[in-house]
Amino acid sequence: MANILTPLSLWGQFDDSLDTNAEIISATETDGVVVERVSFFGRNTDDGRVKIAAAFAYDSLSPSLETVVIFSDSSETIDEGVLKFFVSRGYSALMVDYRGKWKDCNFFTEYPECVGYANTRMCGRYKDFVDESADVTSWYEWVAVGVYACKYVRERTGGSGIAVVGWRDGGEIAWKVGAAVKLSCIIPVCAAGWKAYAGVSKYLNEEPQLDSERYRFIAGIDSQAYAPYVKCPVLMLCSTNDRRFDYDRAYDTFSRINPEFLEQSAISYSVRCNSGIGEKSVNDMFMFLDKYLKKRQVFIPKPAEVTVEVDKKANLVARVNFDDRGIMEKCNVYLAEDNIVSSIREWVKCPFLEKISNHEQVFGLNIYEKCSTVYVLCHVTYSNGFTVWSKMAVKKISGKFRNMQTRCRVIYSNAGGAEGFCIASPKEVGIGGVFFPDSSALPAAVTKAKGIKGLYCKGGLTTYRMNSPRYAPLTGSMLSLDVFTDENAAFTVTVTELSTREVYVYSASIAGGVWQKLVLECKNLKTEGGMPLAAFTPNMTLSLNCKEKFAVNNVMWL
Repeated sequence: MANILTPLSLWGQFDDSLDTNAEIISATETDGVVVERVSFFGRNTDDGRVKIAAAFAYDSLSPSLETVVIFSDSSETIDEGVLKFFVSRGYSALMVDYRGKWKDCNFFTEYPECVGYANTRMCGRYKDFVDESADVTSWYEWVAVGVYACKYVRERTGGSGIAVVGWRDGGEIAWKVGAAVKLSCIIPVCAAGWKAYAGVSKYLNEEPQLDSERYRFIAGIDSQAYAPYVKCPVLMLCSTNDRRFDYDRAYDTFSRINPEFLEQSAISYSVRCNSGIGEKSVNDMFMFLDKYLKKRQVFIPKPAEVTVEVDKKANLVARVNFDDRGIMEKCNVYLAEDNIVSSIREWVKCPFLEKISNHEQVFGLNIYEKCSTVYVLCHVTYSNGFTVWSKMAVKKISGKFRNMQTRCRVIYSNAGGAEGFCIASPKEVGIGGVFFPDSSALPAAVTKAKGIKGLYCKGGLTTYRMNSPRYAPLTGSMLSLDVFTDENAAFTVTVTELSTREVYVYSASIAGGVWQKLVLECKNLKTEGGMPLAAFTPNMTLSLNCKEKFAVNNVMWL
């Protein structure tokens, strides 16, 4: 009979006492940063020990003993750009390859044959299912790599502080290593567990069908089961539009963190960065590392609180309460409407209405008149630069409110700054495809010919507004937009049908230096095989891109 293993039974007696037999394979120095390729041994298996490949980076003049151990997503490997990013902020960094064998890669972690399923390309059911027990899974092997990676760092630095940062699958590893090993802190990025609930909205009030295999997975693999056992503070960084990550459930995992460390922990969201992590969250990450890894005095405020209510003037409003122990510098509230799928929600910044006290403010929720459910998030930035967020407020709406809005056919105009669009391809321009330490790579208004402003982003533009009832196209709608390119170029309009992931593309030749209007019927966009788009509908994303610098304006439905 298959066993149901828990974090305690999996890792309580794990043997990490074996010698690592570490070896430096090579070393290079660029711009004052030394990157060493290293190998060391991990756990023992029936066919011998795992041989781990990693890279250790440090400042050549003043190497830090405090080290960040980094896990990318399971399809990625060592990224020197990420290593240098952390070194530039005063840390040493170890980035581990755990994906194993990969085409055209000759430096990778070698898994013995009996655990070959730890290689990402060979995972099969060993990643998403627990057919036998949790210790016969890809996850078990990956976490074991993490445990020995921390052992290697501890031996190398003499026991100084260690933090673990990981994103997506690497973030799920961070949760598990944080429960298996005593660390200074962990920072999971777009990772909160609940993988057994993938595709099931928290707000459908429907539980997935769970059999014995699912219970084994939840008990031994899903990160929400590990949260009560973490042995250090946790900073959760969440993107609001990552289709592999359901931030609706992130706070559920956050609230399960070991009570000993919950008050020292924090959660942060990035709005309009698509699947990336924006400036405020990146800043939080390094302040969190400064506090718990370097032991500096950093004030970490309590999470903000937001409630939805009706004011005396019959307006729907959001009331924000925040920690009054620090000096608040900025507060923002974001609203999304009527979409239970977290990854495709359109978030709108809400107008400030009133300051009630030094720790309470009110913002207007100018909802669409046919809205039935609102989702509300807020953040508060303090004078020391740390930003805290609220738990998302979700409220069913009925009745009429004074500040209700009518339907809008304008997806974007230059009067809205960068409202309505986010970066299309974070992976192409973000550090590690994830981190945006400033806003320079994100959508911004630029001035072009005749002094007309438009929206530009090096990584392309994507909007989720088609999924909002306020901006959704009507039957027979055509798409109109003004386009400017600096040079003669091909400009592409892409619509992705979210339920099927079918992609429809239209490419236009744009003459450089002049504004040009495009008016597209749905049939103008076609799949690679030539199938035309049947209609512009909700449950789609719209993306705009060009290899040359460009700008768009007046994106609307006709």
